[in-house]
Amino acid sequence: MSNDYAHEQPFKNVDESIRIAKEIKIYDLINADGKTINKVAEIINRLQNAEFEILDINYGDFRA
Repeated sequence: MSNDYAHEQPFKNVDESIRIAKEIKIYDLINADGKTINKVAEIINRLQNAEFEILDINYGDFRA
């Protein structure tokens, strides 16, 4: 995979990653087949391309 999901909306990538992750049972990872490995690779690729900006906010600055 080479940034296949880089141009999708960040929330779409996260939502789709969650949907795919729900299809995988934890014990499927112990003896993973090609289908499971592909799903895990897609999740990782989607999350790596879900570009979010992390804001460093001091909430104490907004107190009234």
